[in-house]
Amino acid sequence: MLDKVLRFFRGVSSGRGTEAVDRSNNAIFVLVLGRLPMLVLSRDSDGWTMRYTDAFKDQNRVAPLVPFPDVNKVYRSQELWPFFSVRIPSIARPEVERTVREEHLDYDDLAAMLRRFGRRSVADQFELRPAPDANGLVGAN
Repeated sequence: MLDKVLRFFRGVSSGRGTEAVDRSNNAIFVLVLGRLPMLVLSRDSDGWTMRYTDAFKDQNRVAPLVPFPDVNKVYRSQELWPFFSVRIPSIARPEVERTVREEHLDYDDLAAMLRRFGRRSVADQFELRPAPDANGLVGAN
């Protein structure tokens, strides 16, 4: 019982415990607003990288995201940015725990969790697509 309570409180704010280690493999995602591919998020052995797409840089209707104001900068981090990590629901939610268990997912593989749960969020209007779903997007390169 205590273990369930502790797991719940560790996962309340971000969906993950603070002691968790990111065991993600290489992955590429495209953040899309409507039909506009805005940015590319990728994970490799050096960590996470985020950059705006050429299509986004060539338009002037949509402003850059507040946490990433410089459209020409390549952002790098060892940890997944909160803007993306909030898309991963807490393992304390029974339906999430069941899905992770039934689909044999590693909850510490953030790329896998984003692929499974992160496409849509109630927090914003963006869609986070795994790279294979983004092949037809002009300007995603």
